Formats: sequence, C-alpha cells, structure tokens
Amino acid sequence: MSNRFISDLIGTAAGYFKVALTGGRIKDNSGDFVLRNAGDSADAALTVSQVNISGDTFVVNSDAAGSGADWKVTFNRATSGMTAHVTYTLPVDDGTPSQVLQTDGNGVLSWASASSTAACNKVDTTSLAFGSTSPVAMFSTGASDVINSVKVVVDTPFNGTSPTMSVGISGTTSKYMASTQVDLKTAGIYEVDPGIAAAGAESLIITYAASSSSAGAARVLVEYATPS
Repeated sequence: MSNRFISDLIGTAAGYFKVALTGGRIKDNSGDFVLRNAGDSADAALTVSQVNISGDTFVVNSDAAGSGADWKVTFNRATSGMTAHVTYTLPVDDGTPSQVLQTDGNGVLSWASASSTAACNKVDTTSLAFGSTSPVAMFSTGASDVINSVKVVVDTPFNGTSPTMSVGISGTTSKYMASTQVDLKTAGIYEVDPGIAAAGAESLIITYAASSSSAGAARVLVEYATPS
C-alpha cells in the first residue's frame, strides 16, 4: 500500500471527510451524516437518480427553529393496515384554485373539482355596523348556487332617522332582500326565502344607508346550496 493512499484515508478519522480538493464535506452530526459545502458554511445539495428511505418518515425543513414561519413538515407512512406496495404518480400541472387531488384507484393522481350536494347547505355571515361603508361586500356564489334564505339579525337597533339595507348584487341591489323587508331600528330577526338561482357567479353586497346612525349592529346570514 502506497504512502499516498494511506495519507488519503487519514481524513476519514477527522471531523469531516472532504470530497476532492474543492468538493463538499461529509460530516457526522450525532449519528447523522450531513453533506456540507466546501466552506462548511451551509448544507449542500445532493443529486441522485433515486432516493430510497428505509424508515417510515421524511422531514422537510428539518433544521426549523420552531417559531415564526419556520416549522418542519413531516410525512409519515401508514404503520398499519397496508397489504401491498403503494405508488403515487403526481399530476402534470398545478391545477386550478379550489380543486382537489383524486386517484384513479391505481395511485395516479389528478386535479378535480370538489363535488358538492344540495343536501349540504352552506351559510355565509356578514356583519353590518352603523358606520359601515356602502356597499358592504359579502361573498361570491358559484355558477349554479341557489339562494335559499336571507336572514338579518338586528342585535343593536340603529338610531338613525330612517336607516335601510338591502341584499343583492350590483345593478340589482334588492335581488335577494328588499329594504322594506327589514327594520334596522327594531331589534329582531327578519327573514326572506327567495329560493332564487344565482345568474352565474355573483358577488353579493349589502346596500346600506346609515341615515345619521351613530349606533347599531346587525348580522346578515345567507343560506345557499350548490346542486350536484
């Protein structure tokens, strides 16, 4: 064995093993192998054709501080119930907003629009106060949503001369509730059941007139459904 070969192996007994003269460093950190850059100032990238993990977990951002926006993300394999190997094939693109991942039953994943049912109604709640600026934005419906009911809960009566509000859309401000169907000066619950299908995607608004109100608070609850 040549003296040169022996001198090269001496590095393996040091605090790190350096790859070539200008390469990265392989270090031992409490039993974990760490790949560092040549200057030992940061972790280095590793490129391989395939990564095989013998454990049940892999961790992203493993050196997280655990505060602020710096946290770990851990992925775990199911530790019971598996009866065969599982392979997942990811979609070819990013999908579109509100889509979910679905499988073809063989682990091939693709983006799909989340299914919904008319039996599962949804409720949007918007607050209205005496100092609110009209129009007050509420929420946007889907293309086939049906507005089942509009309920206004006047928790604190408005003290203006003739305060009014209505629920609708731009251009048709009383489409779902007219101003004559709610009395903001009297505490109580006011409800209408329009049962009207939205004309495509709509942005609902509250059109409000304070009429010099310096007090008053209400909640507007819209119950709607998306037919399957």
